[in-house]
Amino acid sequence: MMNEGDVLLRHDEGRGVRAENGAFALQCDEARPDPAWDAFIGSTPGGDLTQTTAWATARQQIGVKAYCVQMRNAQGRLIGGCIIQARRLAPGMWVGIVPRGPVLATSEPGAAHALLQAIRREARQRGIGVLVVQPPEAAGLVEAKIVAEGYRPGCPSIAPEATLRLDLRRSDADLLEGMSAMRRRNIRKALRTGFAIAPEKDVDLFHRLHVATARRQEFRPVTLQDLHAQADALGPLGLCTALIARQGGEPIAGLWLTRFRGTVTFKLAGWDANAAARTNVNEALQWQAIQWARAQGADTYDFGGFDRRYAERILRQEPLGEKFTQTHSNFKLQFGGQLILLPRARFSATWPAVQPLLGPIGEHLLAGAWARRLAHRIRTASSTAVL
Repeated sequence: MMNEGDVLLRHDEGRGVRAENGAFALQCDEARPDPAWDAFIGSTPGGDLTQTTAWATARQQIGVKAYCVQMRNAQGRLIGGCIIQARRLAPGMWVGIVPRGPVLATSEPGAAHALLQAIRREARQRGIGVLVVQPPEAAGLVEAKIVAEGYRPGCPSIAPEATLRLDLRRSDADLLEGMSAMRRRNIRKALRTGFAIAPEKDVDLFHRLHVATARRQEFRPVTLQDLHAQADALGPLGLCTALIARQGGEPIAGLWLTRFRGTVTFKLAGWDANAAARTNVNEALQWQAIQWARAQGADTYDFGGFDRRYAERILRQEPLGEKFTQTHSNFKLQFGGQLILLPRARFSATWPAVQPLLGPIGEHLLAGAWARRLAHRIRTASSTAVL
């Protein structure tokens, strides 16, 4: 006997999985370019680039499996779904991640339950044993239902848990006024230095700069293959670009930016600290990125992540401590803007019998250093490497 919101999954030859319960129809296929789906994500509150088939295409080029779950109501209108990215941990062991998803554009009774049930069942049928989801921004209904469905906290994030944003509808004078005195001074010095900053399509050049930063700061850089995949899949759609700063023709530093839903987001940075005339180039790049974003019609510039621990302290007006001055988040905070807390990741086993056993054991394992490294490897460019 089926309860409200339960779904009956059907396998259709050549069409993936369909599910229906009288109120909703669900379809799951391997992700392929789908402009209609991407337009739905772009028009739905909380929709994020990582939930588009364009992003899925970039992930597939580096060996990540990607599946698109879509849900329609009785009238056939697309009302929700998600992109599941899957990666093999070991033979027969797969983990699936849903950054900034699932997305739901309805409050119809049973819709969230039907969608989450279908996602878990479809993941299980695809051999995915553990699902990690990180809900969209301001998706209270979905987030609450994820908790009610038994998804547990304690796993590494697969998207930023906080961020800092600038409102680009403000004038340059207003933006500068909102910055720290040091940041304003450095930007004005940089403007007098004469850096030539412009979008460039040389992915290999940006990667060399990015690797230089990774070596200096001792983190794992995004691979060249990954950047080429993003450039190939997102670049022609105007969804990503690299800004390169040069002086006297010599490349000094660069930023990797994405654009979606009126927001330009800073994703990655690269900086050759050994290059000549490097003073204030980082500030110059960020200021030019802000100008470029506005020229593209964006109304928001997102710094691509902010340490949530410090974000919470700032919002509570608590002391930050001396260590904060040496952090990437402090570099960003000096530009002003608004701090935003975002939903955190939760995880669940896809097999009901395993879920009770996964609890404390899973939280312990997923809190380990290996799990954090794995999460970084899976999400790759969802992380931000700062100057």
